[in-house]
Amino acid sequence: MQQHIDNLNHPNLRQRLEAAAALASAGQASFDPLVAALDHESVEVRWRAAAALGWLGDARAIQPLARRGANEGYEVKYNVTWALGQIGDAAAIEPLLQIVHAGEAESPDVRYNAALALARLGQAEALRGSLLGSAEAVYRVAHAALAAYDYSITKFNSL
Repeated sequence: MQQHIDNLNHPNLRQRLEAAAALASAGQASFDPLVAALDHESVEVRWRAAAALGWLGDARAIQPLARRGANEGYEVKYNVTWALGQIGDAAAIEPLLQIVHAGEAESPDVRYNAALALARLGQAEALRGSLLGSAEAVYRVAHAALAAYDYSITKFNSL
């Protein structure tokens, strides 16, 4: 399993993709190695491990993901945020709200991704609450996510 984790940073794209596929096909057997990989020295391995944990969808990953996302660069934070939303568990709501409300301290892309994840988790009302009295940066991502969410609901319900 460690070889697959290390190959997440292989210089050859095919090797990286094969490693990711092997971890995904291993299912729960890859959970602990992927959580450990969140602390890998390579940023490439950390962000790919975060994404893979999102694919697994195991709610036990929420706390390790939230912890890892706190002091990381864009690549890891973006994938941590995506993974939190992908897992689809209510335990991800608070970490996602914290990201949305980080304001200018966080990348707009990361905050928007968190806002979209909250909408998918049924937290549209919490996002609507963010429109009132929030800093402009928070308002913008909440408003944009709600507009996208409302559009997708209207579009797909009419099919």
